[in-house]
Amino acid sequence: MLFILSSVSLASLKKLGKSRRIFVNYVMIFSHILSGSILAGTGFGVFWHFFQRVSLFNRLIWGFFLLTVSLAALISIFLFAGIPSLEPLHSSMIVLSDSLGVVCAVVGVWGLLNRRTYSLTTFISTVLFGLLLFIVLLLPEVRVFTPVIPSLAILILMLLAVFSLLQRNKRGLWVVLAAMMMGLATKAQLMTSFIHPTDFNHYTSALALYFFGKAAER
Repeated sequence: MLFILSSVSLASLKKLGKSRRIFVNYVMIFSHILSGSILAGTGFGVFWHFFQRVSLFNRLIWGFFLLTVSLAALISIFLFAGIPSLEPLHSSMIVLSDSLGVVCAVVGVWGLLNRRTYSLTTFISTVLFGLLLFIVLLLPEVRVFTPVIPSLAILILMLLAVFSLLQRNKRGLWVVLAAMMMGLATKAQLMTSFIHPTDFNHYTSALALYFFGKAAER
């Protein structure tokens, strides 16, 4: 009799443990979808709210940066919702945002802090360089260096912002904050003790986009 009760208890515990794991998994998926939605919405919202009064080609350059990040987040929502076939597209979009996106961010910040109005030639040159970098990073033997590009861009952004602050340009402060958030996003894997790295990356990236928008605010 005791053996039967022990077997039943053990089976119940296993079933309870399995149910708990399923529940935790669903909560994690919901958390990823929520944070991804916030990031995607922030990117579209920042572009719409803060960059409408920016000159055409400057706005387009910012648009490539903001929208590549937003599209990568948007695709991740469907990926976490249960469409695993989107994984290759999601990976490619992340590489695109880490190449074309960050190139446009650096050029956009340079124009913003120095009050430059870009021409069609500058816009095309920026996009072509970013796309070339994207194509190169897709090569298997080069793709391992993908994380180096955002890190280098963050360093350049910080230098531009600090130089701008020395000239008493208040926009530099928002760029510093944005670059700090971008830097934290690259360290998401170290934040596993209190939040999932995916969610941490999404939230810090959303803050970075918002700070870039504040830098452009007049």
